[in-house]
Amino acid sequence: MKAHDEFVEAFDRFIQEVSIADAMSVATGLFVSLVVSWIELKGEDPSKKITINGGDQRDITIHAQKPATGSQS
Repeated sequence: MKAHDEFVEAFDRFIQEVSIADAMSVATGLFVSLVVSWIELKGEDPSKKITINGGDQRDITIHAQKPATGSQS
């Protein structure tokens, strides 16, 4: 799994270059985007709350998208 190994190595380098908070933000964004895309491919409504059953582990909930707000100065 060359692509997997290269991705892990690249993400490890990314973590070294930015803060862990920034790395978690990127990873979370990627995860949510993948889940929402998967939900859309299944023909389900991605605007609703999404719950991923973690079995014996923690569940993950992706809340509906927040409404857009005006720009702040």
